[in-house]
Amino acid sequence: ENGGTVKIYNLRISNGSASKVCGVQVKLNAKLKEVYTLEKVSEGLYKTPAWMTLVPGASNEQARFICYGDSIPSIVAVQKC
Repeated sequence: ENGGTVKIYNLRISNGSASKVCGVQVKLNAKLKEVYTLEKVSEGLYKTPAWMTLVPGASNEQARFICYGDSIPSIVAVQKC
């Protein structure tokens, strides 16, 4: 379907800064089938939900997506609290 192998990705978002992070925008760079725990900003661009804040040193692995083929997500913007 849609010309590619279906793959499931778990997105690990980590805060390596000294500040609390309240939001991350990420470009998933994939032909998407389903997206979980991320909110759509525009075509291909998603953000973490408001409840997903990260204190320094913390990480979260609740965001995931299913796509056709490979994906190398990239961080577009980080919002510090």
